[in-house]
Amino acid sequence: MDETAETGPGRLPPRLFGITTFALAQVGRAGRARMGRMMDEHGLGLWHFAVLAALDDSGHASQRELGTRLRIDPSDLVEVVGRLEAAGLVRRDRDPADRRRYLVELTPEGRAELDTVTRRAADLDAELLAPLDAADRAAYARMTRVLLTHHDPRARPGTPS
Repeated sequence: MDETAETGPGRLPPRLFGITTFALAQVGRAGRARMGRMMDEHGLGLWHFAVLAALDDSGHASQRELGTRLRIDPSDLVEVVGRLEAAGLVRRDRDPADRRRYLVELTPEGRAELDTVTRRAADLDAELLAPLDAADRAAYARMTRVLLTHHDPRARPGTPS
């Protein structure tokens, strides 16, 4: 039997295209892979990016607060913060109010790296959404944010950080 690109073994089963959750997962997978490759070029992972963004948002935070906010296991967060600290992107000091805690703060180098990575992430967004015209891109962005805020309370406006 002659397999073509439309019916060949590499093609996704058409039934799956009718399942929005499947399609979203596949688009998310493609975006995450591209984002991961870009972050690798900066010697960072997605959790590193998330910690830098959270610190930019809050000014400083304890490691425990970061872990809770970002849903990163405390033992994993120690490695993430340690790597960011070794790269000079964050500063970690004992909390003067509670010597058992560490406060983590973004350094100027960390803010510059975050700005660079954020610009590159915007370029990746444009590449991923290239098949959509400007109006469809805006609508897609709005709809994904509506879905995110519905399913993740941390994304809702006014949610404490």
